[in-house]
Amino acid sequence: MPKPSAINHAMQKYGEYLTRHGLKSTVQREIIVNEFLRTKGHLSADELHSRLRVSHSSIGLATVYRTLKILAEAGLAHERRFKDGYSRYEYTGPDGMHHDHIVCVGCGQVEEFENKEIETLQRQEAEKRHFKMLDHKFEIYGICRQCQERGGE
Repeated sequence: MPKPSAINHAMQKYGEYLTRHGLKSTVQREIIVNEFLRTKGHLSADELHSRLRVSHSSIGLATVYRTLKILAEAGLAHERRFKDGYSRYEYTGPDGMHHDHIVCVGCGQVEEFENKEIETLQRQEAEKRHFKMLDHKFEIYGICRQCQERGGE
């Protein structure tokens, strides 16, 4: 879970984004954003909605979808689409640290990893081609150990 100072910074950035774009700050959006920021990992709108429904039954799924899109536009969330076709969101963190993903095609487990050598190689390849890299993603798909033990290849 992010530190309280990181959450406060994210909430401030979120508020500034709403103001710049003439959007309202609502209690429901605040609840959604707070829950999202406090959750580690990659959440779909459905998963976040399910978490919220327990204590905030008035929050609709459409509001969760719209709020996640706003967070992505504000630079506070990355939308990820792994091979299962679902959009998942993850908090970018206070410094927007880049990381990559290993995804199990058996159970859907997603693991994050950082590798400076891979990052360097990707930057070098872009530079070699006189390409200004703005963003990138690196994903490895396979079968995790648990799925392999259950007979999944």
